[in-house]
Amino acid sequence: MEKQPLSLLEWAYAQIRDQIMSGAMEPGKKVVVNQVAESLSISPTPVKEAMNRLVAEGLMDMLPRRGFVVKQLSMDEIHNIMDCRIMMETFAAVPAAENFHAHPEIQVKMREVLRRMADIQANDYVTANQYEQIYHGSIIRLTENQKLAELYNMLMGVSFSFLVYASSRHPMERHEAAHQEHKLMYECLEEGEGKKLEILIRTHLENTMKLYETFLPAYTKDSNVSTF
Repeated sequence: MEKQPLSLLEWAYAQIRDQIMSGAMEPGKKVVVNQVAESLSISPTPVKEAMNRLVAEGLMDMLPRRGFVVKQLSMDEIHNIMDCRIMMETFAAVPAAENFHAHPEIQVKMREVLRRMADIQANDYVTANQYEQIYHGSIIRLTENQKLAELYNMLMGVSFSFLVYASSRHPMERHEAAHQEHKLMYECLEEGEGKKLEILIRTHLENTMKLYETFLPAYTKDSNVSTF
């Protein structure tokens, strides 16, 4: 367990968020404040405050008289999130390509992620999704639009844990194809081909959504399966 910093709230927040992101706290499951507090060996107050913060960030829901629940998405919400990703990332393509050579630190990070993507072990969905988020987030950062980056990070945070949890029960069917698409994205950035990158990003995300549609319905609110 990590060493506790001065703020128990910040520490509790980090611990609970990590459990949500890793799928250890399953989407749709009720989370009892006292139980989490006991597992972390702290009082319930910072745990409750941390959960309220996670509700504000979209990672948890607070239900009247039933407490806190890890966010579970519907298929409509997933489609909406992917539509927003397509909108943001295709918008980012041209300015990202224009600014690419002015940001060597982002270039280094993207090349590092590409190398690591190639070595991901089968069914390591947490790592795969983490690298996906870093890579696509780097394209957003290249726009030099801080507000866009903030909105994008919030959007990705809402969907990340749910997609990791659901994806981990299915083969990584698109891993190799997605890796090749990521390499092509980097080439577009190097060559300043913003319009080409825009088309590639759209195709990449649309293909990802098609894969999600093959298995996500079983894990969404639409499944009519009680999680309590």
